[in-house]
Amino acid sequence: MSQRILIAGAGHGGLVAARYLAEAGCDVTVLECRKREALGYDQTDSVHLDGFEESGVPVPEEYLVKRTPLSFILPGEGVPPITQGVHEDEYNVEIDRRALYDLLIGMAESAGAKLRCGVRVLGPIMLGSRVAGVKTDAGDEYADLVIDAAGLYSPVRQGLPEYLGIEREPGPGNVLHAYRAYFDRAPGVEAPELKYQVFLIPGENCGLMWAITHDNEVDVLVGTFVQLDEAMLRQRLSALRELNPQIGENLLRGGAVSDIPLRQPLSLLVADGYAAVGDSAFMTIPLKGSGVGYSMRAGRMLAEAVLSDDEGRYTAETLWDYQVSFYERIGFDAGLLALIKELMPLITAEDIEYVIHSGLVTPEILRGFGNEEGLLKILTSGGLGGLRDKARKIVGHQNVRRMLLFTAKNAAKYAFLRQNLKARYDSRSAEKWVRAAARFYGGLKKPESDPAAEERSDE
Repeated sequence: MSQRILIAGAGHGGLVAARYLAEAGCDVTVLECRKREALGYDQTDSVHLDGFEESGVPVPEEYLVKRTPLSFILPGEGVPPITQGVHEDEYNVEIDRRALYDLLIGMAESAGAKLRCGVRVLGPIMLGSRVAGVKTDAGDEYADLVIDAAGLYSPVRQGLPEYLGIEREPGPGNVLHAYRAYFDRAPGVEAPELKYQVFLIPGENCGLMWAITHDNEVDVLVGTFVQLDEAMLRQRLSALRELNPQIGENLLRGGAVSDIPLRQPLSLLVADGYAAVGDSAFMTIPLKGSGVGYSMRAGRMLAEAVLSDDEGRYTAETLWDYQVSFYERIGFDAGLLALIKELMPLITAEDIEYVIHSGLVTPEILRGFGNEEGLLKILTSGGLGGLRDKARKIVGHQNVRRMLLFTAKNAAKYAFLRQNLKARYDSRSAEKWVRAAARFYGGLKKPESDPAAEERSDE
């Protein structure tokens, strides 16, 4: 194959796609603004093994570890931790981000892909309604296909014309500003029983914090949906040390703030001459932020769709298999989790105490919020009708009732949206579905009036 494929940015999904496309004989070039030695962060990530297995990336044995369950710590008196259910045979890959880049880049280059560092992509080149290349600070680059792996603030996606129907910005309240650092262990303080603690912060300045205990250090994250200034960072770190006294004062490594998309994936991933993958397409778990596994799996799906286009047209129609495959295997589940994320600004510690102590929501049910599969079973089984029935019975707690009805109503709408993505491409039905998805997520706002009262007025 002689088709030229440009990959804007050295994202994980783009590098996986580069490897498979180059192996098939495509002329693949990855354009990256950073220097090769600056790729990645000084941090270790825990990626579920299926992200490697499904993307066909071999796992170095030294990085393979038994999966450690997450424990979600919620505010409120007497509210127990929610610990993720993990099977004995489940494994994660705990790998330094820079080592992961070495692995993915090595595979791509061995297959024949070219990595050009120090080249800043400025935006797309449009020929009519087709993306025909990218503008860079080193000149224009033309290609048969542009794969957008340039991250959350991708200049390619941001520069697309509105009529293509691809969202250019993540939208308000959908970016987690995350501080990540490694501190020493405080002397004389025993390690907590729960190794991986995630503290959810509901309310107006919602976010999350975590503390992961290792032998000689504690991996710390502080994330908020509002700008994380020095005063807020100090306050949150102090609060985290009170919750987890083993966190020492000496910074060992890290200490930077990065932005992570925490929302549903792009409703439309493809256009003529264009496909988005990874953070460029908002491919993260909306409750936790991890996106490496999603991106790697999506990179292989994208490569398979590209290679199935024998004529090399690379249009929205021929790339549609990527859209459908991603949504069926990842995107719909991530979108449902994004619905739950929207409740975080609405919930108070008092609400959490109420639903636990009243028995409205049991710890067993809540464990689903620490496990994507468990949460999906709760929301897509008979539990959805149960939420609505319970909400009707609550007369003494207005905010909880409103949130339950909000969730039940929107999850039902989402189920309808899920059923209407067509496996075969048709421009009208695709445009209709994308608009419906945009209306759905654009309408996820806290209702001003009491939904229970609205229900009664409708009857």
